[in-house]
Amino acid sequence: MYDAELIAVATGAAGTIVAAIATSGAEKMRLKVAHFFRRATPDQQRAAAQAVDDTAARLTSPSPEAQALAATTWAQLIVRYLAENRDAMSEVDELAVPTPPASKVWNQHNNGTGTFIGGDVHGGMTFNYGGAPDGGR
Repeated sequence: MYDAELIAVATGAAGTIVAAIATSGAEKMRLKVAHFFRRATPDQQRAAAQAVDDTAARLTSPSPEAQALAATTWAQLIVRYLAENRDAMSEVDELAVPTPPASKVWNQHNNGTGTFIGGDVHGGMTFNYGGAPDGGR
């Protein structure tokens, strides 16, 4: 039988995964799930990948029963994985960290002659919309 800490961690992580798939979509969570289950057996990795797709499909009609079933499936997958890979317990929190939005960058370069506001303009601007202010560094 599994210990209470393992079950509590797996249950919390399962709820987080279901919520993240519901809000962010399966594609954003697919890489996080694959990274988390990287030490798993091939069968466990396939089951986790399939669970991402199944969860996304269940959540197309977001009923409490669908969410509960998805969370139960994830809890079972995670508890089995953590029982075999206790060192992965420290990585569970990474599943809860939201993926930052992709940055959109536009470059505009102005040059030419004629009257721009205040005279000739030479130079450019870069807009970094949606990314970290420090460029993600």
